[in-house]
Amino acid sequence: MSRGFARALDAAAVPFDVVNYLGSCGGGLLGPRWMTWWFDRIIASLHRSLGRASEADLGRGMHPPTRWDPFFAPYMTLADVYRYPARHFAFHQRQLTFTA
Repeated sequence: MSRGFARALDAAAVPFDVVNYLGSCGGGLLGPRWMTWWFDRIIASLHRSLGRASEADLGRGMHPPTRWDPFFAPYMTLADVYRYPARHFAFHQRQLTFTA
């Protein structure tokens, strides 16, 4: 079931790219104080969710749409999904870091 769903999401990659781009443009409209407040709430929610997750929960997985992101593997567990944002951020941080 998850493979079929992942294929359907991959087929929608172009509309997703447009929505993803427009969402990042709108981020500048919120301002630093609102973004900080929002970010803190999301991180706190993720911490609570991770704290409630059992080993079995973290081991469950599915097939994500691999065209959407180079860090999406053909099969990802919930633990992989929790690790994903740090990997994604580190990738962009390396892209944007100047070295002398």
